[in-house]
Amino acid sequence: MKRVKKPVFFVVALLILALVYTSLFGVYGQRGDFKETYIKGAGDIRWGIDIRGGVEATFSPAGDVKATATELDSAKAIIETRMVSTNITDYEIYTDAANNRIIVRFPWKSGEANFDPEAAIEELSATAMLTFREGMEYETTEYGSDGNPVYKTPAGTTAENIILEGADVVKAEPVVNQDTSQFMVSLEFSESGKEKFAEATERLKGKTISIWMDDVMISFPTVNSVISDGKCVIEGDFTSEQAAALASKIQAGALPFALETSNFNSLAPTLGSQALDAMMLAGIIAFALIAVLMILVFRLPGVVAVISLAGQLGICFAAISGFFTFFNSFTMTLPGIAGLILSIGIGVDANVITASRIREELRNGKTLDGALQRGFQSSFWAIFDGNITTAIVAIMLMGVFGPSNILSLIFGESTTGSIFSFGFTLLVGIIANFIMGVLATRLMTMSLAGFKGLHKKWLFGGAREGEAAAAQKPRSFQFYENKKVYYAISVAVILVGIIASIIVVPKLDIQFAGGAMIRYSVEGGEITADEVQKTLKDELGKDCSVAVNEGINSGSKSVTVSFAGNQSMTPEEQKEVASTLTSAYDELTFNLLESNSVDATMGARFFQKCLVCFAITAIFLLVYIALRFGKIGGFSAGLTAIVALLHDVLISFCVFVVFGMPINDIFIAVVLTILGYSLNSTIVIYDRVRENKRKMGPRVNFTDVMNLSLNQTLGRTLLTSLTTFLALLVVLIVAAAFGISTVVSFALPMMAGVVAGCFSSQCIAPNLFAMWQIRKREKLNAK
Repeated sequence: MKRVKKPVFFVVALLILALVYTSLFGVYGQRGDFKETYIKGAGDIRWGIDIRGGVEATFSPAGDVKATATELDSAKAIIETRMVSTNITDYEIYTDAANNRIIVRFPWKSGEANFDPEAAIEELSATAMLTFREGMEYETTEYGSDGNPVYKTPAGTTAENIILEGADVVKAEPVVNQDTSQFMVSLEFSESGKEKFAEATERLKGKTISIWMDDVMISFPTVNSVISDGKCVIEGDFTSEQAAALASKIQAGALPFALETSNFNSLAPTLGSQALDAMMLAGIIAFALIAVLMILVFRLPGVVAVISLAGQLGICFAAISGFFTFFNSFTMTLPGIAGLILSIGIGVDANVITASRIREELRNGKTLDGALQRGFQSSFWAIFDGNITTAIVAIMLMGVFGPSNILSLIFGESTTGSIFSFGFTLLVGIIANFIMGVLATRLMTMSLAGFKGLHKKWLFGGAREGEAAAAQKPRSFQFYENKKVYYAISVAVILVGIIASIIVVPKLDIQFAGGAMIRYSVEGGEITADEVQKTLKDELGKDCSVAVNEGINSGSKSVTVSFAGNQSMTPEEQKEVASTLTSAYDELTFNLLESNSVDATMGARFFQKCLVCFAITAIFLLVYIALRFGKIGGFSAGLTAIVALLHDVLISFCVFVVFGMPINDIFIAVVLTILGYSLNSTIVIYDRVRENKRKMGPRVNFTDVMNLSLNQTLGRTLLTSLTTFLALLVVLIVAAAFGISTVVSFALPMMAGVVAGCFSSQCIAPNLFAMWQIRKREKLNAK
């Protein structure tokens, strides 16, 4: 065996320590009064609106107007201008031409106290006010995030003399001067605009005509000559992007449609900050628990596993923060943090598989060097296949529920940034697991084994000196012979869940069914759900369901008002609800915590997208398993694994229903995570079956191969499931204590899915696979 030099452990460990420190705390300098960033840390992470608080909205052309892609880009440009004019520079906005909409997300500004989401949405979606004015006098100058000045509010002569309005502009587009290769903006005016512009250019030759969008000056060209044909160009030191952006803004003022809000949700900043503190606490506790468990079970390899796991988290934080200044920070949401914590549990798996194989080889009588070499070699492909199947799930989550990408050509862009964030952190965790859980773990373990004081079998899971002769008797559970008992247990659990679901009745969240939800904090007295429901029915004529809740820690009260079905609400209607409650209960104070409104059509489309996503993911997983395990019956291996996955998904669904949690995007995240996670355990078992089949030869009874493989992998399956279960349990407890319902609705069914996945991967899928192969052999023998 090729030895690894002793200093390698210290080099790798120090590199990991440096990575963890810099990814958490960053590296900064000072240049005069300015802070200079060399390496971004956790403080540079861009938090999503569910943590910082903010607004997410989907705008569509009013009425039945079908906008072109160019028109949507122009509308997008005006929304961007309005955000910058109100000092909102941290935002996401993109168009979805296939579904005729514009999607916007922006967090509240730091220190925001008087947030008014309805007013913000109204301002963004208002019809654009484009004007051409005489001169360029303005009242105030502010500076944007790019350091360029923003001139606001026309003054003096500029305020008094409007030359043209948006309706006078027929077309605005970027062009290139063929002689100078200079980018310009070409304008074409209507007949009435042609006359007004000709008069103005004759009067203002050599002077400035400024162009304003609402109260922001977007250009101030100088009149070089009289323009009487209704066509002109704006010249300047433009890049291609700058010319296109200016043309879009001018064109936006001439759009023949207004924007209306089809989907809308908001979150108060205080609510999000509490959630962030809770999830940070959960992550620290989960990591500490897993670290202690790994060291107790695996001794020295457990210590190495903790170090490599810290390195994995360092890579994850670096990917989220942007790390280097030329990378943008990733938008991190609460489900993204949950995905990060879950990846801690999954990240342990590579170390568990490797350490278990090393311990197994030691108990089979191999030397320490031989056990280490064999353990790393035999564990690699199990780790590889298991991680690839989970990566397929993560990529599907990002592709289907993310912004513009290759899969959005099929599915359309999505407003569900929380699922995209979960998929991103999960995928980064898997990549980091390959780097740290495979490469770094191997280097550090082999290096430590070179120290004389550490070159002892018992430190790596073997027997102490003098106990070598006491070989451990291998497990011999008869899994295949007891298959009917396992099937009966699964059927019984599923039947109980189905019966309970029939009694409780599943409920679709407004994300699927459409509708609206508004939640307020209440201060100053008592209030009941029936009173609120009656008040809104009498005053507004709207049917609704109302829930009054009290926080576990703070004792503060909140009122949640839900309007189901087709009762999606505009920002104006949500204002009416707040006004009605304030008038009816003048002794109470209502503060908006969060709101959500989804058009029924958009909800149905989102539901269809989820079903298609589920089906495509299952197909990809089936194809991968069939290809990787072709020598032992790949298609049957894949199909039986998918059957077991459906078993796990059904149990998780029953948990959702029984606990009264609505079926929403969190449920989809749970389902797709279980697809990857449960399959990971099954893949490890099938990998061992493939290895044993090769060792034992083609004539051996498949039952014996399967029983042996299941006994060999039982410890690994239980330990990996336990670590993930513990991580999720910590998340659940902390999220429940802080009242973070979205994370609770993820963690609880995922815990049930982990237990179900442990059972199905050990007792259901392998036995179904064995039955298939035995029947196949019997038919061949009969022929």
